[in-house]
Amino acid sequence: MCDAWKRVALGDVLRLRSERRHSVTTLLSVTADRGVIRQSESGRRDSSSADKSLYWDVHPGDVVYNTMRMWQGVSGVAGEGGIVSPAYTVCEPVAEVNSRFLGWLLKDPKLVVKFLNRSQGLVSDTWNLKYSEFEKIDIDIPPLPEQQRIAEILDEVDAQIRLTLNEAQKVGAARNSGLRHMLGEPLKSLAEAEVSQVDNLVGMAPGKFQFVLLGDLIQSIEAGNSPDLEGKPAGEGQWGFLKVSAVGRDGFREEENKRLDDTSLIDPSIEVRPGDLLITRANTPDLVGMACVVEQTRPGLMLCDKTLRLNLRAGAGSPEFLSDLLRLPEVRRQIEVAATGTSSSMKNISQESIKNLVIPWGAVDVQAESMKLASGFKEKRANFLKDAVKLRSVKKALMDDLLSGKIRVTAPA
Repeated sequence: MCDAWKRVALGDVLRLRSERRHSVTTLLSVTADRGVIRQSESGRRDSSSADKSLYWDVHPGDVVYNTMRMWQGVSGVAGEGGIVSPAYTVCEPVAEVNSRFLGWLLKDPKLVVKFLNRSQGLVSDTWNLKYSEFEKIDIDIPPLPEQQRIAEILDEVDAQIRLTLNEAQKVGAARNSGLRHMLGEPLKSLAEAEVSQVDNLVGMAPGKFQFVLLGDLIQSIEAGNSPDLEGKPAGEGQWGFLKVSAVGRDGFREEENKRLDDTSLIDPSIEVRPGDLLITRANTPDLVGMACVVEQTRPGLMLCDKTLRLNLRAGAGSPEFLSDLLRLPEVRRQIEVAATGTSSSMKNISQESIKNLVIPWGAVDVQAESMKLASGFKEKRANFLKDAVKLRSVKKALMDDLLSGKIRVTAPA
């Protein structure tokens, strides 16, 4: 531990807040990437209870974590007051601490491993970190001025990442508008049909498209493996397993992986390659069934057991076109209904349910027309995403150096 830093228990600096006064009733949610945000801005369907009498109060500056996903580092600092469901734990900062600094510290991979070790439950779907265990974990913190400066530096880099991803999202939205225009009539049919009745659309052919079962296009589905590994990413020339977070809203993220040291577990048959179409089979409700195409990746990264590879039949068409379809809200609502799981924070979708998804499919030349319209947007979006990857690498390095005291910073005079 560095000079001037001190070791404390989390319970010494974060006190459990158990208030239900509800003076502010804005419904808040906690996301892995964006921290504490308004539920209405999360992009998720509001599945909150009509009776919110048991929901917890949140004050500005409070640290809130997902009790059943803290082993994945899902926490954040509230920028405004509101309420959260009982699935979250709310903590009030006390003593000489900066809540933004604590927010970053709780994202430190080394600390997330401790959260995993303290979580209780038989399987990952039920693992939970109660405050009684959370408060016992030791952390090292610098003096308050240094905490504030560290938080400012990391906040600034994070703001640059968000700005870059927002630009990529704008380009993606422009690209999707062309696809939605081509799929106008089929998407209207999907939107108007009850999810339980969409299979009645199979065989119908509105415009240039025909409704088919996804399973009719798939040659095979491959699953991966997830041995118990530390959270350190694979380095140059090393093998690793992808995390489920490698498939996200902004596409494929190769940096989301865990290093494999046991070479006996290397399986080249599940190594991810450029052009692969991946889909998550287990994730949060808004990300389960998320799909993407691997445009480029370093060698030696393998599928985890929560991610599947869909192999299309020869001549069926474009994996990229299918990936775009699977991200459309009209298709995703089928995924949300098919997803199962007792936990409100983690859902699963079976291979059979994936095969039973009803989608509008066009001939190869129709798909090519769509991809041609999207090609300009694709390159521009890819450049923004590359910039975001570089910035994430910078943030990761800064977190490692600043949160451990390897590099000391002082507040500006």
